[in-house]
Amino acid sequence: MSFTSYSFIFIFLPASLIFYQKLNNNKKKSIYFAISISLIFYIANDAQNILVLILSITANWLFAKYMMGKKYHENKIILFISIISNIFLLSFFKIPHTWHFSETANSLLPLGISYYTFTQISYLIDVAKGNAHATNAAEYTLFVAWFPHLPAGPLLSHKEMLPQFLQVSAQEPLMHRCAVGLTLFSMGLFKKVCLSYPFNSIQGDFFARAASGSPISTLEAWMACMAFLFEAYLDFSGYSEMAMGISRMFGIHLPVNFHAPFRSTSPAEFWTRWHITLGRFIHDNIYRPLTKSRKIWRHYLALMLAMIFVAMWHRVTLPMLAFGLFQGFLIICNNAFRRSSIVSRRGGFIQQWLGRLFTLVVITFSVCMWAAPDMETSIHIMVTMLGVNSIEIRQPELHHVLSLMISIFIFWFCPSMMDLIAKELPDWSFQKKNIRPTSTQWSLSAPWIILISFTLSISILNLSLASDFKYAAF
Repeated sequence: MSFTSYSFIFIFLPASLIFYQKLNNNKKKSIYFAISISLIFYIANDAQNILVLILSITANWLFAKYMMGKKYHENKIILFISIISNIFLLSFFKIPHTWHFSETANSLLPLGISYYTFTQISYLIDVAKGNAHATNAAEYTLFVAWFPHLPAGPLLSHKEMLPQFLQVSAQEPLMHRCAVGLTLFSMGLFKKVCLSYPFNSIQGDFFARAASGSPISTLEAWMACMAFLFEAYLDFSGYSEMAMGISRMFGIHLPVNFHAPFRSTSPAEFWTRWHITLGRFIHDNIYRPLTKSRKIWRHYLALMLAMIFVAMWHRVTLPMLAFGLFQGFLIICNNAFRRSSIVSRRGGFIQQWLGRLFTLVVITFSVCMWAAPDMETSIHIMVTMLGVNSIEIRQPELHHVLSLMISIFIFWFCPSMMDLIAKELPDWSFQKKNIRPTSTQWSLSAPWIILISFTLSISILNLSLASDFKYAAF
């Protein structure tokens, strides 16, 4: 029962909303009902691993309870033990399967284990430092297991989420929050079902042929890698918007996880717009602790380790390690150029557009390390993209070329969903300061109702095209 199933859209979600609304003035009953529907959703999707989720929540709540109210120096040992325990649990399930590039291997992973593990690690660190308030077992369980974020994030912050779960009733009218939520859900579903599908077609069997050592051409390599990147973006950002929309219907705001990454003018900016909540976790718990000293080499080391962590979060393989090293190198070079004033921090019109083009090219190039199942295949694709050993075996389909060109135009020039919905984001939203509202803002008006009705109808009629979310196995 995924977000793209008929049973979820027509039965589970409406029924949950109706019953939740009836309990909305009773905080205790609302919390227990929200926990119940979250566990039901998890069981419907991954019943075999429900005990892993419960074990993780129970152990981490006990760790947090033990550390609550103590000084940081008293909590260091138990914090270390708790983090190691979480990493061990994650590694036990994740590392053996990430070496196998198949959906079957990924399906063995507990649903959303990376998301609820890192969410809890972040909470434990704040508890140890005295930056988190005490919470009971039910409230903590809801914070971790809230069902919209479970399959594929985003990573949650207790400072943002717990106050919302503890409020007696929603702070905005039911009609308004359902309208905003349905808008986000519909647009995210449209991205996943209708917009990402053509990019899978553009890739075709390219990566399978590359893995088998078959001859490939430079043009199809670039097109396949760009299609893989765009598909991953539409799939993951589509899920994030659906999760935001579902949660908003219940009166709960989830953090922004994507904000127009292809408008980035540098690789460093790209990673502040792609999977924003993971970037925030890495900044707070890896980068910042390593850069307490002002020495420049520590800054560069922290950047490199941060990008290696991002890569290893995806898969623990040699190609992904190469991907992390490459991204770290790009970001270090970007910072070095800024420090030496070779590249201006603000930049002019020409620099911004050259930076935007450069970012798209290098991120697309790095996809050969991301999408390839092994290092040999990655190198085969890489040298072909550089024009070495390229064999023009087939002409690309014209509509595939046009699809990629139109997509680039849209990503560069059109407002993202977060731009359109900016006024509806909470004041604490991590990305709100970087979002510039457009003149075409969302509103409960006839044009928007027609648009959402159209996109939702088209998406539902084509649900059979929807595959599993690419990031649901993390």
